[in-house]
Amino acid sequence: MIVAFTGGGGKTSLIYYLAEKFSGEGKRVIITTTTHMAWEPERPFAVAEDAAGIRQLLDQYGYVTAAYHKAGQPKISGPDREILEKLSGLCDVLLVEADGAKRLPLKVPAQWEPVIPEIAEVVVGVIGLDCIGKNISDTAHRPDDVADFLGKCVEDVVTWEDAARIAVSEKGLRKDVGGRRFLVYLNKADVLESLDPAEKIVERCRMDRIEAVCGSLHKD
Repeated sequence: MIVAFTGGGGKTSLIYYLAEKFSGEGKRVIITTTTHMAWEPERPFAVAEDAAGIRQLLDQYGYVTAAYHKAGQPKISGPDREILEKLSGLCDVLLVEADGAKRLPLKVPAQWEPVIPEIAEVVVGVIGLDCIGKNISDTAHRPDDVADFLGKCVEDVVTWEDAARIAVSEKGLRKDVGGRRFLVYLNKADVLESLDPAEKIVERCRMDRIEAVCGSLHKD
């Protein structure tokens, strides 16, 4: 299974949560990116071409991040298409961060985004529910783009309807998904006083036959 993750902040946390879950079930999991993702030095890591090192870490931990990292840099970068395809042959599950949002919960993709690999079978679009009730300027990656998409000003407040529009639109989270299976994950449900906004977004997605769930990756 090859899964690409797009949209707002929370993708990396979701990817590692799933990596631990799948590896705990006995699956071999590789994490990588087609853009950049946060460097987490405490995680098992191998250079993307190092098949032997990747196999060794998979045997030891069940999952591994395979990418490139320069000393002192806060981000890792991903391999080219050929190496990505080789990685898919080394594991049961390949999890690919395919978008960037600078940890902000809401975004609409630019012309060159997202970078979904051709081999991806599933796309998961992420929205952080902490955007609800906050100004676009404070909560969106590239606020002007989000405001233009919504027909609002950057100082306007993000509503659940706004988040739902981004979630279902082919110019939003569904951009370049094509015929792949598509799911929406609404993160940070724990920050809401009521789950009503999240449930309404889920309902709106399901009206478009889009699978959607809300949850939280917060660890006590």
